[in-house]
Amino acid sequence: MGKYLLTLAVIFTAGHSSINLSAQTVLETVQVEAYRLSSPEALITGALHIVDSASIHSFAASDLSTALNGIPGVKMETRGDGGSRRLHVRGSALRSPYSVRNTMLYYDGFVLTEADGNSPLEWIDPDLVQSLSLVSGPAAASFGGAYGGALNIYTPSFTKSATHAWVHSQAGTTGNNDLGINTRISSGVDIGFENMGVSISAIMTDNPGYRTWEWNNKTQLNLRFKYFDKAGGIHSMLAGHFDGDWALPGAIKQSQVDTLPTASPGADYNAHVARLRDIAGYKFEKTFNSGWEFSTSLLGRFTSKTNPYGTSQFYKGYKEESGSGYSLLASAGKRIYEGNVWSLDFEMTVMHLDDKIHITELESEPSELPTGIIIPMRYDLTMNAQQNFVSTSWVATRLNNFRIEGQIGLSNRSRTISGWTPGYGGLRNRSSSPLYSDNVSTLHSIKKTHSTILPRIGLSWEVAPGYSLFAQASTGFSDPTAFELVNPEDGQISELDSESAFGMEMGIRAQLYDQVKIGFTAYQSSVNSAILQVVQENDAIAFANIDGGLIMSGLELEIDYIISDQINIRAYGSQTLHHFGEETDHAGNSLPGSPRTSGGIQLNSNYSWGTARLNTRHIGETPLNNEGSSVMDAYSVIDASVSVNLPYDMSLELGARNILDAEYSAWPQLNGVYGKFYNPAPPRTAYLSIRWGI
Repeated sequence: MGKYLLTLAVIFTAGHSSINLSAQTVLETVQVEAYRLSSPEALITGALHIVDSASIHSFAASDLSTALNGIPGVKMETRGDGGSRRLHVRGSALRSPYSVRNTMLYYDGFVLTEADGNSPLEWIDPDLVQSLSLVSGPAAASFGGAYGGALNIYTPSFTKSATHAWVHSQAGTTGNNDLGINTRISSGVDIGFENMGVSISAIMTDNPGYRTWEWNNKTQLNLRFKYFDKAGGIHSMLAGHFDGDWALPGAIKQSQVDTLPTASPGADYNAHVARLRDIAGYKFEKTFNSGWEFSTSLLGRFTSKTNPYGTSQFYKGYKEESGSGYSLLASAGKRIYEGNVWSLDFEMTVMHLDDKIHITELESEPSELPTGIIIPMRYDLTMNAQQNFVSTSWVATRLNNFRIEGQIGLSNRSRTISGWTPGYGGLRNRSSSPLYSDNVSTLHSIKKTHSTILPRIGLSWEVAPGYSLFAQASTGFSDPTAFELVNPEDGQISELDSESAFGMEMGIRAQLYDQVKIGFTAYQSSVNSAILQVVQENDAIAFANIDGGLIMSGLELEIDYIISDQINIRAYGSQTLHHFGEETDHAGNSLPGSPRTSGGIQLNSNYSWGTARLNTRHIGETPLNNEGSSVMDAYSVIDASVSVNLPYDMSLELGARNILDAEYSAWPQLNGVYGKFYNPAPPRTAYLSIRWGI
């Protein structure tokens, strides 16, 4: 309901439809539902990036990496197309060796982020998405407290009294001629009635990968339902099932990159992830005659995972995970005063997250040993995590050219870890015998509680038509996730504290001419009790709180230039100055995983027959370890595609990724031992994609 930054009208296009909706009636206006108060674009007090369906579905994307990597300050990496993924916003992969940290994830107004801060990014498939918005920096604290960003996903709207079916089929090369072709088949049907809509879709993908152990596949089923009652209420329901598997190839040395880039040490240990997810949710929205806008959503989630892992005889094991939980979100907002000069808006939000995760780890995969052999257990732990977030916002606007936003929020988080670990020290150095009768197990019952006050203030001023200044500051936090529970060196509980952060940013938006728009942002964030990746001598990854703080500052730039009715060009770039604080062991050193410069150029040409696209992306030198002694060379990647409109509402896209055959690592392994820093990306690949709207 209460909408935070911007209200968009989005039509049902590109990836899901070739129907001309100019003659159709859309059941609802698709809006940026971020449970915050709306704002004219000129008065947005922070950095907001909106990506439309054309960008999300281009270049045969299997995930959001293509779309998100076109946003300055954002880096999404995958091990192979559609494989394991990680995302960081104005941060460093040093905190995000996999998955997502510091960033909240919302899906049509439902909270997908779990109570421990992890977000299931694998759930978000481009064929399900109409548009997305990313709020980065201090404003993200308004979405629950994460200091990095808030990612909002929006699905297509329904068309009144109309039925639309669609099919998307795709095939492409992997870069390794011996491993075959990657494939995708997805389809769905959207049915709009007079006052309701139903959508059912299914997605199946299979990718044998570029490296010898980089395969991945998934099956995903999705259901959406929306009903408009006679009293003005909007009822939304969703449900879905995800079944995915992806290999963990493991990092290699530079010498192997030069001689055998497809080498995968994880293949020797069957290292992979098999993940199941189920979600179901209900949302209610209504605008009352009194002017109050109200929204509430409830989402339940269930998951299980098996994970044989390892890249060496000293670092291997087998994990099983199961979890369940729910998220509850409610907000209410109203314009409480409107005069000739000033107006005043009020909004209040309540969010509750609750998740229970059970993780066990064994010495080896059960299937590796004959029946009757006891496999030693390393730990058996359960984590119960809760988050409670309450905030109020007051927004004063003067003559539609000056705006001040004030927020005060309170976040209370708790987590309880119970279970047991073996009573010896040094899991990796003990005897290989399955019997340890001389060791006494240690029972654990540890509770951590954090409370954080989250003030935020934002200002924006349209100094002249088309020219706006903005500035804001806020606090934020990030809690340790379930992945960071145990130190893999000794099997003991990692009693990590929550990160705390203070961020500031300022910027300018300018419409120079009708054809040229520029956005520039400067930011700085300091993080205390930072949770960073520590690599053990046995190649195992652990996490620790780093005293002394991190400083993350940078500059971001975007330029949009409409050359003609058919051609537009977009350029973006960022420079990061992310480094360890003065009191740390690596004072002044750049944070590993943060490229010093990055950017790109996107060229789109639209014609009656179809569309041609060119996407260039440059990643500057990237530090690979805390000491700064290893640096990954800069690289540039160019992708190109041509889409042709065919009869019967069909479109065909033919394209190539990495057309210059650049050699680079899409997933640098930070602080890798023995020089194992690299996960080589595929060379030049080609694909063919066909979409059909019925």
